[in-house]
Amino acid sequence: KEFRCSINPEDGQYVRIVGRKAGFIDSTTTFEVYRDHIRFTTSNLYGQVTTMIAMQSIANTSTGYFKPVLYLVLGILLLPLFGLGIILLITYYFRSRTLMISTQDNSGLMTLIAFKPSVIDGMTIGPKDAEKVVAIINKLVLLSHAK
Repeated sequence: KEFRCSINPEDGQYVRIVGRKAGFIDSTTTFEVYRDHIRFTTSNLYGQVTTMIAMQSIANTSTGYFKPVLYLVLGILLLPLFGLGIILLITYYFRSRTLMISTQDNSGLMTLIAFKPSVIDGMTIGPKDAEKVVAIINKLVLLSHAK
């Protein structure tokens, strides 16, 4: 739904990612990065949970992507039986991925946001954008330890 990332934000918010999980019960996840903390909020029909992690407590950051391996396996196994339709499954495997950004604090608590590469407000969001978010977090963690 929303992806903003800035090295020098005017409002103090370096990163804001908002996503919606599809389904009957609408669930929204918000991942926000500020100079001194990360705020991770999940909300749905049942309620809301917000986790705040101080930058000084961040021990690890990660980014990457996942591919739907099941589609590739099914495509290969069923290719002799169904032909062209299965080639679509194999093609989907190579074209589809889910991006991931995660942080882990000193206590071992991990926050993770996963999202599909997409176009938001005319801007294509992809792996390089996820790497930029992690680079910003790492910079802010280093700055928090320098104080």
